[in-house]
Amino acid sequence: MGLEDVVRKAAAAVDGADLAAVELAATYGAAIDDGGDVDKTGPLLLAALESLLMTPRARAATAKGGDRDGRGSNPLDELRARRGARVNNPPAVDSAAT
Repeated sequence: MGLEDVVRKAAAAVDGADLAAVELAATYGAAIDDGGDVDKTGPLLLAALESLLMTPRARAATAKGGDRDGRGSNPLDELRARRGARVNNPPAVDSAAT
């Protein structure tokens, strides 16, 4: 059983909208099976598998609230959201207390 077969079996649970990416990953697997340059094709296969959430790192990143690219949420975006919430929804102030 080669990489192409493994990719196709593992992709059985992939959404139908991602079939083109599955075919691309299977093509990369077939190229490696046929004796292609692993140094060139290996990273391409890995990137295709990560985009399909078929690697442990990609699945762990999305489980922790990251995006499909495997990166966590952007700290700058989090700060902007907090600032927006503070500016648009300020806490109530009791003017009689002072």
